[in-house]
Amino acid sequence: MWHTMMNVMRDPVKNRGPLFLIIWAAWVVVGFFFYSYAPKMNLGWRRGWYMAINIGYSIGFGEPGEDYDPYLWFSTIYVLIGSSFIGVALSFFADKIGEDHDNWFTNLVQQKAYEESIQNSRDPWVLLKAIYVQYEAVIRAITVWVIWIGIMIVYSLWGLGWSYVQAQYFAITTLSTGGHWGLPKYAPDWMWPLTAFMAMLGVPLMGVAMAQLATLMVDQGDIEVTKKELVEDVTGEELLMLRKFGLENGDGVIDSAEYIILCMVRMGQDPALIEFISNRFKELDDDDSGYLTIEEITGGKYFLKDGQIVSRVGGVLGVKGVKQFSMAKLNVELSDSEEDDKKKDLEA
Repeated sequence: MWHTMMNVMRDPVKNRGPLFLIIWAAWVVVGFFFYSYAPKMNLGWRRGWYMAINIGYSIGFGEPGEDYDPYLWFSTIYVLIGSSFIGVALSFFADKIGEDHDNWFTNLVQQKAYEESIQNSRDPWVLLKAIYVQYEAVIRAITVWVIWIGIMIVYSLWGLGWSYVQAQYFAITTLSTGGHWGLPKYAPDWMWPLTAFMAMLGVPLMGVAMAQLATLMVDQGDIEVTKKELVEDVTGEELLMLRKFGLENGDGVIDSAEYIILCMVRMGQDPALIEFISNRFKELDDDDSGYLTIEEITGGKYFLKDGQIVSRVGGVLGVKGVKQFSMAKLNVELSDSEEDDKKKDLEA
């Protein structure tokens, strides 16, 4: 836990997931204590926790109510923060959908293998396995969500004597933050904290499940059409585009890197981005050699010496990992293999 917090403090952008989790936990704790023990509320820890999740996630249960105007300021701020958490969570889900879209070619290959498995087999177990492998993430998310809904249905049926229709309505509208059917005043004491816990984790779980379902609606295209587009002969317009980017210099030869860039543009990469990268290459290529040295791409911070990349502040980037000299005053964890190599060097 301490190691995670230190990583978050060092690079909060890179570790935004753990940072979000820490802030979210602190937000829940603050709401828990306020609604449980504030003098004009004094709901006790059971209903206080329930109230914190109800207000924070904007679920909208009518009970318990709020009658003291000054406390409404706290609730207003609390719900705004909670809404921002939901927004951040949705951005994570959007990132997930974006990752799936970015990996579209791999997804197409997997989809093709899945379709072939379905077509070539009559064994139901093989078919089920193929379906599970292809949609594993979606199946897991939906399964956890259904189990969560099921638990809420069971305990509300048992604890309150509701009908199945009422119980499922309570469970689903709670996790979707609709809040159309909350706990009544006469609900047993144990149901308040249990519902708070189930909603606290169930709301994001439902978000994950819905995001996974959304990935099924992302059109990845057809792999055969994609391959056909890639192997088509290069056109004159594409050659002119390469020359505009400085990738075809009139020698009549295109190397592998230039061909890869051409295919990236064919697959929808923005030509303006390719042009920007090309212009950046020219800026870094101080001597117009057509190549970039290590010093050029690192702004002079590193250089090559005896086959190793050396930092001007004293560090050496070895082949198998980063090894910092003590003068750099950096703590770097080495892999076991690197430690073994170090011992062998000392023995030699």
